[in-house]
Amino acid sequence: MKKATISGYFNPRHEGDNYKGLGINFGIEGAVADRVIEGLPEFLAAAGRNYDIKKVPAGVFDPMGGMDDDGNMVPAWREVENQYHLARSSDGSVVSPHTVTDQYAPLSLMDIAEEIQPWFDSGFVLPDGVYSTRGGSLEILGLRVNDEGTLPNNERFKHYVIFQNPHGSGGTAKGKIVSWRIVCQNTFAAAAGTRAEFAITHRVAKGDHEAQREIMTQRAQEAVTAWSTVQDHFKKMGEYIDRALAIPVGVTEAEALTDKLLGIADAAKVSTRAKNRREAILKGFENETLGTYGRSAWDWLNAVTSFTSNGQEGSKVTAEARLTRNVDPNGTGFKMEQKAEAIVATLG
Repeated sequence: MKKATISGYFNPRHEGDNYKGLGINFGIEGAVADRVIEGLPEFLAAAGRNYDIKKVPAGVFDPMGGMDDDGNMVPAWREVENQYHLARSSDGSVVSPHTVTDQYAPLSLMDIAEEIQPWFDSGFVLPDGVYSTRGGSLEILGLRVNDEGTLPNNERFKHYVIFQNPHGSGGTAKGKIVSWRIVCQNTFAAAAGTRAEFAITHRVAKGDHEAQREIMTQRAQEAVTAWSTVQDHFKKMGEYIDRALAIPVGVTEAEALTDKLLGIADAAKVSTRAKNRREAILKGFENETLGTYGRSAWDWLNAVTSFTSNGQEGSKVTAEARLTRNVDPNGTGFKMEQKAEAIVATLG
């Protein structure tokens, strides 16, 4: 079967909109749907991602694995016991970076769609974008939250739930609520919570009507809980902004905070890389284009997240990798944002 490369796919915000989301997907290659798609299964089908993830037997080419008609040992392909690759049902492409055993339960994006259908039934999310990174072994699914929340200082944010669906490194997809500041195009992922808020595993009813009804009841309840979690996120973001706005920070303090963040003991004796990172952050501390005014810890935090979200000029980090680093609690961008917040917490 011919292997296919499946690129990113994005949902417009209105008819005729060719922009890939509202910035959180900036720089990620892919097509934009020709209309706003409200349902996740339909969106995944349009994106070419309505496939299953199948386990297929792994094998090796054994130089002495077979025997010809004359009784001579000859090369042959043979299966390896209890070792499987994970492959897309649509084109057979292997998406796991290593083999798994028969205990591994694959999870597809369509499985996730089935689990969170009540989120769409209640109208609090829409599809935003879907794409892969790490050679297809990690799928990213973005959902846009249909509520901006009410935040202090007239701050305008868009909010998303970003699911990471790994293949071969756990049968669970984890979702993180992230907030995207419109004026400076910064992604805040650690601000209101340092762990993934949602986890999706594959539940199977095995055709039993009562078991299926119980699962649907549980999903409906989880949808209510999910919306409550998003509302709690808005509340925490508001508290986060208020606290940072109340802490005065000038240029000298911003320099000291940045040195602490980057582990710089002497700004005159640093590597070129550290110097460039320092300059990039401080450049964002007072920049009206970014909505920062050089007055508070909020300005400094936005300078930091501007750096983690947008990188430096000439950076070779891909857009997919950068977003993953920013929204994954184990990612370098997420950890820098988390460390910046911890530093600010010592000031208040």
